[in-house]
Amino acid sequence: MSSAVEEKRKHQKAQKKADRDAALAKKAELNMTSLMDIFVNVLIYLLMNYSTSPVDVPQSKEHTLPQSSTKLDVKHTTTIAVTKKIIMVNRKKVCDVVKNTVDPSLKKDKQASSYLITPLFKELKEDVKKQKKIAKYNPEAAFKGEVTIVADQDMSFRLLSEVMYTAGQAEFSKFKFAVVKKGG
Repeated sequence: MSSAVEEKRKHQKAQKKADRDAALAKKAELNMTSLMDIFVNVLIYLLMNYSTSPVDVPQSKEHTLPQSSTKLDVKHTTTIAVTKKIIMVNRKKVCDVVKNTVDPSLKKDKQASSYLITPLFKELKEDVKKQKKIAKYNPEAAFKGEVTIVADQDMSFRLLSEVMYTAGQAEFSKFKFAVVKKGG
């Protein structure tokens, strides 16, 4: 008789274990509707933030790029954009431009004859610091001193020289210019 009682207890234990496992499995189920909502949101976010080109330049009256028949592909680098009204580094406004010049108070020693644009220099040095810090942990992302200048086609040579000089002082030695490819 004791074997029948033991058998019954074993059966009850097994039944309780099966019930617990079933309850646990039910709790662990994912609701497919919620999961699909999450994936749709991620997909929309990625599509909206995805760019086919590392340099995305909307053209306007203040910013018209020169045309070229270049065959080089665009690489992701630090970007200096110079419009008729502002100078930006990686889409962050650095200083104003008025009549193809930068206010002398924003130049080294506050002199109009200076080629160094102080706020541009500071922003570029911050970018160099950030790139070198990344390179410290990721050797494949080594700092190469490359900068892409996205300038209006009517920009004065003096302003271009000031931007390039300032970038050179901030450790950028390889310059690339963004242009619009001619058809064909």
